[in-house]
Amino acid sequence: MKASDIVKLSKNDYGKVASFARGRIVKDMNDGIMQNGIFKYKSKDYAAKKATGALGKFRKSDRVTMLLSGETKNRIRPEGKKDRATLVFENGTIVKANEDRGYILRDLNAKNRDFVAKEFKKIIDRNVKKYESKPIKVKIGK
Repeated sequence: MKASDIVKLSKNDYGKVASFARGRIVKDMNDGIMQNGIFKYKSKDYAAKKATGALGKFRKSDRVTMLLSGETKNRIRPEGKKDRATLVFENGTIVKANEDRGYILRDLNAKNRDFVAKEFKKIIDRNVKKYESKPIKVKIGK
């Protein structure tokens, strides 16, 4: 391994980072946090149904979440490319419709970007340890 290879990340490394980012988005979806910094969903219908008890006895949540049927969450696919990590939202029409209402899912908020940067740091630290563990050969003369 050359010193320049320390910062080169593989497709597999980018896939791990994309998977980690997906996990952060899904966690925020469950907690009712959007990726644009808004922390509560605006749903007058939900508030009215909750006040009258029309939600049904099986409703366990005390707030609206973006998980709903789980279809949107299950269709976020992390992909590692050779030079980037991407998230593919296969249910794009639902994600776009939610964005029109102000519920942003397809970007990372500042807190999640910090977590993803720490994940990149872990991968690079691991590469540094690999590089440090190998002996250095120095050739003197011809």
